[in-house]
Amino acid sequence: MKKILIVFSIIFHLSSNVYAQEFKLEKIVDGLDEPWSLSFIDDENIGDIRVHSPKDEVEIKALRSFSEIHNLGIAIKDEFIVALDIGTTKVLCLVADYDDDGQLRIVGVGQENCQGLNKGVISEIDATVKSIRKAKDQARAMTNCKFSSVTTGIAGNHIQSYNGNAAVNILNDEVTEEDKIKAILNASDISIPPDQEILHRIPQYFTIDGQMGIKEPIGMAGKRLEVNVHVITCSTTAKKNLTKCIENSFLDVDEFVLQPVASSYSVLTEEEKSLGVCLVDIGGGTTDIAIFTDGDIKHTAVVPVAGQNVTNDIRIGLCTSLEASEEIKKKYGSLVNDANDSEMKFPVPSVSDNPDSEIGKPILTHIITCRIDEIFKQIQDQINSSGWASKIRAGIVFTGGGSKIIGLDDYAEAKFSMPARIGSPKSIPGITNLNGLTRYSTAVGLLLYREEQLKEMPHRQKSDTPFVSYISNLWAKISTYFQKEL
Repeated sequence: MKKILIVFSIIFHLSSNVYAQEFKLEKIVDGLDEPWSLSFIDDENIGDIRVHSPKDEVEIKALRSFSEIHNLGIAIKDEFIVALDIGTTKVLCLVADYDDDGQLRIVGVGQENCQGLNKGVISEIDATVKSIRKAKDQARAMTNCKFSSVTTGIAGNHIQSYNGNAAVNILNDEVTEEDKIKAILNASDISIPPDQEILHRIPQYFTIDGQMGIKEPIGMAGKRLEVNVHVITCSTTAKKNLTKCIENSFLDVDEFVLQPVASSYSVLTEEEKSLGVCLVDIGGGTTDIAIFTDGDIKHTAVVPVAGQNVTNDIRIGLCTSLEASEEIKKKYGSLVNDANDSEMKFPVPSVSDNPDSEIGKPILTHIITCRIDEIFKQIQDQINSSGWASKIRAGIVFTGGGSKIIGLDDYAEAKFSMPARIGSPKSIPGITNLNGLTRYSTAVGLLLYREEQLKEMPHRQKSDTPFVSYISNLWAKISTYFQKEL
């Protein structure tokens, strides 16, 4: 008990001196870790900073202003928004902050091949962790600042979705935040398998005393509040394994976001979502589907067939390596039967000591078409089963790395008898131009999703600063430790 009181006194002393403004202190000189001790005099003046190095301990005392910190080379940064897209074939890490005008900008990019996932689900933890760390380190090197938490996507054929509704009585004849939350929770109270958990509760629209189509009910008068909610669930085990990989990479998870939901933020327009649109994100291991009508998400699904299957078909059909198959798909892959291509041939690397062969392009087109037809068939099945087929007036928007096959949009228009286009992520200023790079759609969408969530959060109080949060978490861990010891 005495030990607990001593530790509590130390933590209270540290936390009581922390200023409410959010910022991070970064590297002073090479070889030093992050500051482990901070104390403040007032809003502008810092009294003491101590930095611990693995080799020695360095103390920098009596710093009188933030300008002196800058002179020492310490970077003071607001919280970053970090997106982590862990896919079957790659890990993408995007880091963003705000410019002087308050506009989001990309300041760091990391990308690494991934071998630890199968169909969007973790199959090898160590390989996944290794890929995450490399992508994270690349992004950190570009920003020259550290970050500790990420918003990450989740997919896989374990994803399920439901539509629910519920009604509550409005207590004081005016809808409050409590009324809204209660209605959403009641609508989400559905029977799900024991190995599943709720990932998203997305309100579609509210109804007050029979008046439908209300987007924001708070402050409106009425007696009865009803809400229609789209509920998305995921496998508890799959989510835990993904969390473990991220935490083993020395990162925390701000929020898990279903990948097609994230992609919708970066590639869809409000007009498309209002008219009715089907978003199809063709990744490496999964094809993610999201249907929107009247501005609301109505249906989500994940199909376990995607770009990796196309690559593997090429490998088997042309008897070459997986790496060569991917390059052939990127360079020569097409769904267009052009008469000019009938005589075209391209080299196919041998997997043995035999000389390379040459294959006509029509053969490659046939191989790709067969697999795309299968993917399209499953997309059509999802559209039909959703019950919203007649409402998809804006057509289909394809994105993801698997959508880059030449002629995919034209081929889809003929197959689905509706408009189709390739959706690129919205342009965000920064160190690199991601416009046209469909493989970045989910990562950019995660940034935009997180930005929107932060805007909707109430202003954070003093206790919400990174340092105080760190102290709180530390105190919780210390308390748990001493409880075990006692």
